[in-house]
Amino acid sequence: MNFEEQAAAYGPEYDAAQERMKAAGVEFLQTHVVDITGLLRSKITPFKLSTSGDALNGILYCVSRGDGQPDGDTIFGSYMANEENGFPNIKALVDPASLRQHGWRPDMASVISTGYMLDGSPCAVDPRHVLANADAALRAQGYEAQVALEYEFGIFHADHALMQQGRYRELKPWGHSLVNYDLVRGGDYQDLVTEFMRRMDSLGIGVASMVTEYGYGMYEFALKPKPAVEAADDAVRAKLHLKELCAERGLVATFMTRFQPPGRESACGGHHHVSLWQDGQPAMAAGTGALSPVGQQFLAGMLEYLPDTHAMFRPTVNSFRRFDRGAWSPEDVSWGYENRAAAIRAITTPNAGACRFEHRVAGADVNPYLTVAAILAAGTRGLERGLTPPTAQPGMAPDGAAKPLQDSLRAAAEDFGASAFCKEVFGEVFVTHYTESLLNEVRAFEAWQAARITDFEWQRYFV
Repeated sequence: MNFEEQAAAYGPEYDAAQERMKAAGVEFLQTHVVDITGLLRSKITPFKLSTSGDALNGILYCVSRGDGQPDGDTIFGSYMANEENGFPNIKALVDPASLRQHGWRPDMASVISTGYMLDGSPCAVDPRHVLANADAALRAQGYEAQVALEYEFGIFHADHALMQQGRYRELKPWGHSLVNYDLVRGGDYQDLVTEFMRRMDSLGIGVASMVTEYGYGMYEFALKPKPAVEAADDAVRAKLHLKELCAERGLVATFMTRFQPPGRESACGGHHHVSLWQDGQPAMAAGTGALSPVGQQFLAGMLEYLPDTHAMFRPTVNSFRRFDRGAWSPEDVSWGYENRAAAIRAITTPNAGACRFEHRVAGADVNPYLTVAAILAAGTRGLERGLTPPTAQPGMAPDGAAKPLQDSLRAAAEDFGASAFCKEVFGEVFVTHYTESLLNEVRAFEAWQAARITDFEWQRYFV
């Protein structure tokens, strides 16, 4: 739907929400928009919902991870915001289904918006639109996806002076041990966990579990399954409010994929659990160690187009520091039943309702709208074409037995940009925009490297 049609459809829901929130004591509203990296960009206003929508600075879809302006000599941002058109506003319309009152601060509510161009057409690079389109294509095949995300992350004691100077490696990890599943890592660990769960529950976000991970300052939370768009909404909200809770306690949380050198402690994964349902029944189950034809075709699609979409699952230079199948971070297009060394782990126990795929490629630095869209689009193509998956691997695939994934951001981005599949399912405008955003990251890193003499060079060549 275009802006006017969607606003008209939302109108009655806005009216009901206005009355409900006013009666509950809500005075203020956080309005979020999802940027290209998966962060929520937000403003706070007095509470009001309007079918006229909001003005949205289109540059929010174009900023780099460092929150800079798009490079002037590239096309990154040219679709909506550039030097020639003066970086104009576009329109945003909030989704009333995403409206939540904050239980830990009842005078505040929040809502997530999606972008529309000034002519009323959906913004082609809005990640929420990208996922909604992929979800609609799957539903057209007669199936609904249930999606649950897990995030591994780090917590450090906040030292703003160090952070302002860029001395992040000097921050002190929160917690005195590096043991997995440790209830006594820090004196207030359990208090932070339970408060986080309470806050998420007040937003309707189910936290299935939270545990310590292997590494100093390493933790993980797992969310309960939801339909695709709502699952991505839950994921970005959970990340935001965990950071908020940590900040209140003099801590800082990071979802950077690897902040310890490879070979030392864990990296931060972002595993995606996906199942298909039809008429309220699991559609992929066929008993222990087996998949239905629907499950096999969906799996085959995910594998077939994983190289095309790999850049969505590893979207930063740092993402590839986690590229290590020995540490259960896949390097190839592989799958297996209960196989954590493969790109996709098929889980078929303990019952049919638990049958699902765990997509293990993503790190914690992804945009979940785009990764879930990539999974659904690829799986849907598998259903449409009746694809057959390769042989399951019982463990780590022998060298040469599975197609390797690109081992750098540049290679993954270039293949994404050249993919006919990606252009067809996501649109050429989005593919061009996203590819350029990734190459912008590569150029920024290469420019940083070129301007510095590394420790390796000093130690290797000085004497």
